Amino acid sequence: MKHLASFLLLVAALSLNAQEITQQYDKIDKFDQGVAVMWKNGKCGLVSQTGKEIIKPQFDNIGRFGRDGIAYTHKNGLMGLVNMTGKVIVDNIYGDIGRFNGFWAITRKNGLAGMINKQGKVLIENKYESIKVEKGGIIRGVIGGKEVILTLKDE
Repeated sequence: MKHLASFLLLVAALSLNAQEITQQYDKIDKFDQGVAVMWKNGKCGLVSQTGKEIIKPQFDNIGRFGRDGIAYTHKNGLMGLVNMTGKVIVDNIYGDIGRFNGFWAITRKNGLAGMINKQGKVLIENKYESIKVEKGGIIRGVIGGKEVILTLKDE
């Protein structure tokens, strides 16, 4: 009886056929929130658990997605942002994009500081030597060695 059960399990296992649902990639990282970073020819993109290629391999690196569904991308030494649907929120034009503090992040472009929101909208142009946000929402910028108080664009 034991041999019969083992034989039936073996026959059942052999009758199942695996089906490839993705293209062939050099590497596929762990899935997180239904997507995984994949690598092909030294570039990475994004693939879903169903095998759909969400972002073609084009980036040097894609970071982990946050709870907001946004990840940092790196390409040719510059940073950008994408979401889990593959939409490029911010092209890779910044030397640095800081961590989002609520809805905004400080950026650096050509050595100058600015600010963007999670939709990629520029809130403060990159023309300041530095930007600091104080408690209470006061934003200080330094331009030409002089300090200024800034307000966010309301457009």
